[in-house]
Amino acid sequence: MLEELKTERLLLRPMGEADAERLANLANNWNVARMLSRMPYPYTLDMAQDWIGRQKEMREEGEEFVYAIENGEGFVGTCGLQAHADGTHEIGYWVGEPYWNRGYASEAAGALLAEAANRFGAGTLISGHFWENHASGRVLTKLGFRYTGEESRWCVARQENVRCLTMRLARTES
Repeated sequence: MLEELKTERLLLRPMGEADAERLANLANNWNVARMLSRMPYPYTLDMAQDWIGRQKEMREEGEEFVYAIENGEGFVGTCGLQAHADGTHEIGYWVGEPYWNRGYASEAAGALLAEAANRFGAGTLISGHFWENHASGRVLTKLGFRYTGEESRWCVARQENVRCLTMRLARTES
């Protein structure tokens, strides 16, 4: 998994060293970082370079598959799939604040979702969002995810546990 995926407006592709500066600039934003469990804040260029450098190994181990989201202007965020020990696969994404409200998260996650469902089966796909991140809830609901419960998740940026609403992709019977 991790060949390029194309949508009407976006290209999803493997992360590369050339993405580091733009990644650091867009990720070093409290409004973004506080809504993600694993993103530190402040976010530095060194952090971006280190994270990009680990991508190949994580892909090869089947642990995580991260795509850069690129519009006509370049890198605008990421969309990825993380494998869990219980056989589920969690979809996550973020888009830099200057690119919010353009439908990029829905478009990118939809493309990855189709790829992941074909590869792993719709029944294994999960996601979630922090309780106050209503925009992410709308993206996931639009993509067919349904709420399954809630849990407490550590937020690296906030340095605290945050209420997370958990979701699973509703199975579609053909």
